[in-house]
Amino acid sequence: MCGIKGPDHTLRPVLPSTLIPLAVYFSPMSPRILIAYATKHETTREIADAIAETLKEQGIDAEARSVGTVDSVFGYDGVVIGSPIYMGKILKEAKQFVARFAGALQERPTAAFAVGMSCKDLTDENCRKVEKAMEPVTGPLQIRGEMGMFAGRMNPSFAPVIGLFMRYDEAKTEDARDWDAIRTWARELPGRLGIAAV
Repeated sequence: MCGIKGPDHTLRPVLPSTLIPLAVYFSPMSPRILIAYATKHETTREIADAIAETLKEQGIDAEARSVGTVDSVFGYDGVVIGSPIYMGKILKEAKQFVARFAGALQERPTAAFAVGMSCKDLTDENCRKVEKAMEPVTGPLQIRGEMGMFAGRMNPSFAPVIGLFMRYDEAKTEDARDWDAIRTWARELPGRLGIAAV
């Protein structure tokens, strides 16, 4: 007989309300994906947040975090790394993230995305430039398949030197981010990473 001992040391049956459902122990956990991003003016962060929200809609436990705040990738089933591109290079923080966690990242599926105005017109030449800029991420991790390439946001205040060469009426913010394209890429991520939602 299954039960618990009362104050009089007699065995009493356990009431159903005191039992923890077995489903609590055996219910499958949602897969976890980390979207680790480097950012300079929050543009890439906002894209990372959109990717995370799209994954959550698919039943994925997704989390967007700045690369500088990540202490470990343990516990994540997959990792996505994003960085803006400036003057043909990604941010050093993204490179440092890959170098710091290279071993752990190589043990789990990874993907990458780049953000920059060069992604606004994805000609073959521009794609090659973006791929080259992202090599410090894709190379060590041997990331294969389609990389996310998303147009960013231009603001003369981000680069004052550029503003000096523009007429006043041209010196304005341009947000070229295609949110539909970003979310479409995010929805395809689980399949690309080989991760199925529960």
